[in-house]
Amino acid sequence: MNLIVDQGNTSIKIALFDEKGMVDVKIFALSSTEEVISYIKGLNYQNAIYSTSSLSNNEFLATLKENSTTFVNLTYQTLIPIKVDYATPQTLGMDRVAAAVGAREICGEVSTLVIDAGTAVTYDYVTADGVYKGGNIAPGISMRLKALNHFTKSLPLVEVSEEYPLLGVDTNSAILSGVMSGVLYECEGYIAKISKKEANLKVILTGGDHLLLYNQLKNSTFVPLIDEEYLVLKGLNAILRYNVEK
Repeated sequence: MNLIVDQGNTSIKIALFDEKGMVDVKIFALSSTEEVISYIKGLNYQNAIYSTSSLSNNEFLATLKENSTTFVNLTYQTLIPIKVDYATPQTLGMDRVAAAVGAREICGEVSTLVIDAGTAVTYDYVTADGVYKGGNIAPGISMRLKALNHFTKSLPLVEVSEEYPLLGVDTNSAILSGVMSGVLYECEGYIAKISKKEANLKVILTGGDHLLLYNQLKNSTFVPLIDEEYLVLKGLNAILRYNVEK
C-alpha cells in the first residue's frame, strides 16, 4: 500500500493507493498537523511520498520516514518517469511536476496540456515522448475576484458562479462575467495555440475549480477534455511507484 501526502496552499490531501489504484482520500485543514500525524500513524502502508507547495513540515517528514519501507520527499532531484526541460527545475512547483507525471500516467504517449485551476491557474505541457516543456502561471478565479475588491475603492467582492451573462448588466455581473470570461478565453487560447502544433493533444483539467471550467470548455473546444480531480495525487503515486521499482 502506498501513502500519498500532498501539502498544498490551502489544505493537506492524504491518499492510499494499492496496485489497482486509489482506495481512499481525505482532506485536512492546513493547520491540523497533530490530527494528520495521528491519522497517518493509524494507517497500514509500506511506502510513502510527501510533497509540499510551501515549507516542509518536519513532523510529517519524521513520521513518514519512521514508518515507511521506501520514503520519497519530493524535490527537483527526485527520480521521475518523465524528463523535465525547464531552465530552473529547483523553482518548479512539485504539484506541477506531479500533475505532469499524472497526465502521462492517464493519457499515455500523447501530448497533454494540464490546466490546474486552483489558487492559481497553471498551464503545463508534456510532449508525446514524455518531456515536460514548461508552462505558465496566472491568478486563479477567486484570486481575480478578490484582487478587484482589494485594489479598488468601490468594487464589491463577488462570489464564484457558473451563471453569468456575456455582458454584465450591473456591477456584480460585470465583475463575474469579466473574470470568468477572461479565464475561459485564456484556457481556450492556450488550447488553440498548442493544438495547432499537436494534432492529438489532450487536455486535463484539475484543481478546485476544474469542474467549473470543464463544464464551460466542453462546449467551446473540439480537443478531448478530461476532468480529473485527483491528478496530482495520481502523479505522486506514479512517482513513488517509479522510485520503489528503482
